[in-house]
Amino acid sequence: MGFKGLKKIQDVKIDGYIRISDHGVIANNRTAALVGMDGTIDWACFPNFSSPPIFSSILDRNKGGYFSIMPSSTEDVYVSQYYKEFTNILVTEFVKDGKTILKITDFLPATDYTTISFPEIHRLVETQSEDVSVELKMKPVFNYGSENYHVSKRKSGYVFNGPESSFGIVSDIPLNLDGDMVSTTFLMPKRSSKWVLTIYGIKHLNDVEDYKSYERLEETSDYWHTWSSKSVYKGIYDSEVMRSALTLKGLFYEPTGLMVAAPTASLPESIGGERNWDYRFTWVRDTAYVIESLALLGYKREATKFLYDMMEIIEKDGMIRTIYTINNDLSLDEKILDMEGYMGSKPVRIGNKASSQLQIDQYGSIINAIYALNRVGGIINSYLWNFVGETLDTLADLWQKPDSSIWEFRTEPRHYVYSKLVAWAAFSRAIEMGKDLGFSGPYRKWQFFADKIKQDILEKGFNPHINAFSQYYGSDQTDSALLRMPLFGFLPADDYRIKGTVEKIEKDLMTPDHLFRRYLEDDGLKGRDNAFLLLSFWYVEDLVMMNRVQEAKNIFDSLLEKGNHLCLFAEEADLDTGVLLGNFPQAITHLGVIRAAFKLNKVLRINSRSDGYGKRVETVGKM
Repeated sequence: MGFKGLKKIQDVKIDGYIRISDHGVIANNRTAALVGMDGTIDWACFPNFSSPPIFSSILDRNKGGYFSIMPSSTEDVYVSQYYKEFTNILVTEFVKDGKTILKITDFLPATDYTTISFPEIHRLVETQSEDVSVELKMKPVFNYGSENYHVSKRKSGYVFNGPESSFGIVSDIPLNLDGDMVSTTFLMPKRSSKWVLTIYGIKHLNDVEDYKSYERLEETSDYWHTWSSKSVYKGIYDSEVMRSALTLKGLFYEPTGLMVAAPTASLPESIGGERNWDYRFTWVRDTAYVIESLALLGYKREATKFLYDMMEIIEKDGMIRTIYTINNDLSLDEKILDMEGYMGSKPVRIGNKASSQLQIDQYGSIINAIYALNRVGGIINSYLWNFVGETLDTLADLWQKPDSSIWEFRTEPRHYVYSKLVAWAAFSRAIEMGKDLGFSGPYRKWQFFADKIKQDILEKGFNPHINAFSQYYGSDQTDSALLRMPLFGFLPADDYRIKGTVEKIEKDLMTPDHLFRRYLEDDGLKGRDNAFLLLSFWYVEDLVMMNRVQEAKNIFDSLLEKGNHLCLFAEEADLDTGVLLGNFPQAITHLGVIRAAFKLNKVLRINSRSDGYGKRVETVGKM
């Protein structure tokens, strides 16, 4: 499933680093790897997402490991990448004089046998109509470079053994050792193929045929085809929606059912700045988006399982935390590594300090997740309903407190309007959900808090001097997170305060290309805060609700162009150039793609019909 065309291979790197946008991703519900358009794997963690990376040259071109396969001569060579249709199997092609001279098919084995895991990268190297000299280099790094290893030669490859890790490479290509790396140049005859595999956690190597790569490839293809065939979405933008869906599916961690926000760590939001965070965790606030998006696509059982897996972890903890590791351990301490950082962007962080913050919207987010599941017909049992009541009791005590809110400010906590908004939505939606299900509950009490919070927001959050809701109480600035106000149904989309807020955000925080800064507030961090891409998709949803449908569609089309050649998105984009920045691929951005596409598809489908009296129907339901 391709989206964009050829690129000169010399343009893939800048200052020794592959551009963030010039990557594809392969994943298998255990881990993921980034594959550059030049055939280099520069990020891969084993055995799972949160493990130290074996390949990490995307964070340090000198110290980080990598695994590259490409033609020995790259003069006049162009490259392209595409996925095999309806899969996460990635193909990289090297083209010269209009002909494909070399093709690499990359995948991480995936199977329906969920208890079986293959911590392997399989790379199929194929020539086409001519002989090609091929260069292969592979250098692993253990425990962020702090763990030494020794290398053992085997009949079919090499094993790198460290105190706690081992990693092997096996192939039917003759491999050579050059210091601490495998390096070889070999001539491949035309119309020939070779397999190269890397395997984590292995002490001994078998012959390459014993790893049954063709069988693994067929199993993996069947796995992704079977999963994608269950999607019920048949509307406009179906290719883009399916690519986002497959990307999201790959970011789930099968053993616990949780999903990482992104498979990478410390890719910068601003080149040379310090906004570099580890996103290999699960954020509670993302759960409602994940559940609704899965259910909209037809994956109701997976949406239900995700919520119940999340709830089981919360129940064991006895509290709602901001962030969870995929294994639900407590290893969230933030550390700074001695690495150069992507294009010199320091510090390189692992772990995440935001786990210790009070973020009130997290409590409301889990209620909204349960609400979202109920709206799509998921099962809400008495256990979940009791949890709703307990969480609202906690929220009744917390909502008046200052916090760090959705943007996880590392400055002094404040009374952020967004946090109050999500608290209001939690009480309001709990009442709606409970009555819909026929459950008993303290509805008068919840209505009291819903009314009280709403009144508080209207009195303290709306600033008549700027004719908009402010970022926090007493502020003269607004916040792009408040684009969610109409999506929550806080006020009608045509209310003057909603219109004023959207207009203020457009004026102060939006670029001509419909990219959005999150805020203007000084957050105490070095480097520019660039465009947070999810906000643009929220804006599209807002425009639909305001009956600015054609404008919404035009903007959505332009936003899709900001994705990379595979229609993959990072967390952010440069405000001036649109270049992708931040961790990649970013789950929440792809969730935004899915929701905005669904909302557009719904209203455009409705608008294409008349209501029986010759008038267009322009009503859009709340999502």
